[in-house]
Amino acid sequence: MEETKSVITRDFDRSGHYEAGLQALVKSLRWAFGLLLVAIIGMLIYFITWGGYFTVEPQQAVIVMRFGKVIDCFTSGGHWYLPYPVNRFVRVQVNQQFLNVNFIAPELPGQVPTSLTPGKDNYLLTGDANIVHTSWTIGYRISDPVRYYETLSTPLKPVDNGRVVADEEIIDADGFAGTRGPQTLLRNLFREAVIEVTGVNKVDEILAAGQGRYSEEVQRRFAALVNKANCGIVIETVTLSKIAPPSHTKGAFDAVTAASNTQDTLKNEAQAYRIQTENDTLAQTAEILAAAQTYKRQLVASIEAESNYFKSINKEYAQNPKTVLMALYTSALSEALDKMEGDKFVLGSSAKNKKQVWMKLNPEPKNKVAAEPKAEEK
Repeated sequence: MEETKSVITRDFDRSGHYEAGLQALVKSLRWAFGLLLVAIIGMLIYFITWGGYFTVEPQQAVIVMRFGKVIDCFTSGGHWYLPYPVNRFVRVQVNQQFLNVNFIAPELPGQVPTSLTPGKDNYLLTGDANIVHTSWTIGYRISDPVRYYETLSTPLKPVDNGRVVADEEIIDADGFAGTRGPQTLLRNLFREAVIEVTGVNKVDEILAAGQGRYSEEVQRRFAALVNKANCGIVIETVTLSKIAPPSHTKGAFDAVTAASNTQDTLKNEAQAYRIQTENDTLAQTAEILAAAQTYKRQLVASIEAESNYFKSINKEYAQNPKTVLMALYTSALSEALDKMEGDKFVLGSSAKNKKQVWMKLNPEPKNKVAAEPKAEEK
């Protein structure tokens, strides 16, 4: 039978090409199988070793999910798990991130809008029915990566090549185009906070000195809404970068602001004048009181001196009445004569009612006024 096959083969392939081709095919299949075996072994080695190894980049967190369930989360170091499809590694950016939210209506160059369309144009309505436009910058940080990834509609890969992936664009059944994701949620919560706070404040309080308080109220309300959502996000900063009235009413608001500034200036000047007047009044009061105290001390001292003198005279009078009366009379007469100018004559009476004339023999010379020297002629 074998001899018959050999005869047939020799008769079929008289040149020997068929047998050589079969040998080459077998050889090629052996090489292919060897390469496939090497590749399978290499894949197994990679799968067991480096395929499941990962390092956590700075300012990132890595969530390990096994068959769709979170089993661990790392914020630093290198780690190894069985690779995909057993485990999947999700990177989340945990450093501070920023988000811009605007309430500014678009304006065409050279055109001033005269009306705003609710639901289309961005604007805010204050508590006293005025319109303002604002621009904000939100600073937030992911404090709980697992809660963030499981609660919000985050992309399958929140971080791609070191960059945060934008929210997914969707179109609902009514044809409305929008986005869905964590940034969209934060924008919506922030819009709710701004609209709520703006609606209970007056435009003067928002545009003038109350901007700081207005921004703080918005931040507190926004942080409360984010905490209530419990989505693993912490609000760190809320910055009011721009606030202005509608462009076609800006002139009127500027006039009101200028009047308010003038009012504040006048109030400050009046306050300064009041303080200066009070200080001057206090100084004058202190000066008058000091003068009164001095006068009081001098008057008391003078009265005490006169009282002491009267007591001493009274004591002498009790012992020698006539002598004291004569001394007092003589002293009073001398003082009276000293105050008189010219010749002095004193008329008196004796004990026997006889008239007497008293003359001062050596009167004081009259004061001569020195003649003023005449100016020398030039």
